[in-house]
Amino acid sequence: MTELQWLFAILAALYAWECIGWLRRGSVAFTTWTGARWRIQHPTVAIGNHNGGFIFAAPLPPLGSVFIANQLPFSLSPKGVLFFVATNMNPGFRPAQSGRFLIWEEAQTIRLNGKKLLLGKEKIYTAATTTLASHLFTTLTTTAKHPANERESAIKQLLRDAMDVTRITEAKNDFQSRIKPMRWLTNILFVHVFIVAPALTSVIGLPATWLGLVLVMLTLTVSIGILFHRAHRKFYPDAKDERFTHTLTTALAAATSIRACDIASRSLLERFHPLAVAKVLLNEETFRAFARKLVIDLRYPMLPTCPNPLPAAISTEKLFRNASLEIAEAWLKENRIGIAELCRAPQPLDNSCRAYCPRCEAQFTSAEHRCSDCGGLALAIFSSAMEKI
Repeated sequence: MTELQWLFAILAALYAWECIGWLRRGSVAFTTWTGARWRIQHPTVAIGNHNGGFIFAAPLPPLGSVFIANQLPFSLSPKGVLFFVATNMNPGFRPAQSGRFLIWEEAQTIRLNGKKLLLGKEKIYTAATTTLASHLFTTLTTTAKHPANERESAIKQLLRDAMDVTRITEAKNDFQSRIKPMRWLTNILFVHVFIVAPALTSVIGLPATWLGLVLVMLTLTVSIGILFHRAHRKFYPDAKDERFTHTLTTALAAATSIRACDIASRSLLERFHPLAVAKVLLNEETFRAFARKLVIDLRYPMLPTCPNPLPAAISTEKLFRNASLEIAEAWLKENRIGIAELCRAPQPLDNSCRAYCPRCEAQFTSAEHRCSDCGGLALAIFSSAMEKI
């Protein structure tokens, strides 16, 4: 390979890296290529670790979109906050969690430092982004200020707000409308860097074309940087440090600049529950499959449901999970989705299957076993097996 070919190969490799994102367990990504059909991505277990895995954005024009949604990383009750949730919206194991329990008097002293929530000098949680950390900090401090007899209703209202489909739709539509000019420029930059520039340099030669190519590229990247700054300031007004860093990199690095829309969109819906975001973005069949998994996981969480032996911690986890299930099922009914049909039992694979795990739906020939994959969860007996007893 010539030096010029090596240059384009390195640029392509840098761009490919920009198309890969890290996703925490407890979060899901919603991606699309053309905008017509969305799909859900979970952290890739095969190329990740106990904290998360990689997701992949569409690398070719029209470059698509990426949104991230998260479950709350803690359980709330009138007694306090437990940094653990039993539910697991991703395939496989639960995300790593501390299980630390704080009464609300302690929680009132939590401080925010970038992505970190601090209790004194101790780090008690690190969020994926500064905007998410700010939201979690606000959630905790606001809940702590409520009188004890009002906290349960405040927690349920918090869960309802996270499933506000109207706000999700408005935010998505407003964002996509405002970034249209930036999306056009990022696609033009892709064509310039990976099609026009290699073609011109191979036909005319680098000495005669490099100055014009560089000037066009700089004009595009700086323009994208300016538009990114405006969009980021609109949707994330308090994230000043993050905005400065991203604006600088998008304005100076072509590979990053092409993915500017992804950088701007990742945090847009992070405050909302993935179930509600899925309702807005996914087709009906994919949404129902995702909703079924979440509701079943709330009903039959993986054991143990709480790693902290304190009675207050155990009751906090149970109350918060029950409240989450109540809100989720009520929300599904409001959206005309039958819970009984959504969560119906699976059919036996053959006549020898007598029981199944109500969570992962693995099937067993004996009802006396327990599901080891779900922490020893008790099995449910098939109705056909019950009739034979």
